[in-house]
Amino acid sequence: MASDIKELLSRLVEVQTQQSAKLDKIAALLLSTQLLTECIDQNGKPRDADTAAELVSESFSAGLCLLGELEQRNKQYLYQMQEFFIGDDSPSLGNDDLTNPF
Repeated sequence: MASDIKELLSRLVEVQTQQSAKLDKIAALLLSTQLLTECIDQNGKPRDADTAAELVSESFSAGLCLLGELEQRNKQYLYQMQEFFIGDDSPSLGNDDLTNPF
């Protein structure tokens, strides 16, 4: 029994390591795509490296802000659902899937 659990846990760690490596590759590809897109402005003229880096940095910061706002709205929604449906024992209430999808 204990060896089965250890085997399952080691397999879980292995799968998570593989998924992490794949997510790193996806993130790198997305960043590369954005850098390539930002190297040329809307008029077709090349941008210098500092300008492209600044645009990517601002885009990342804006994405973090949007993610924070989305998480806050999801928390408010879950709170309202719990407040107004007190007697409802729905399994979706209190589920953290909306605020933490991973």
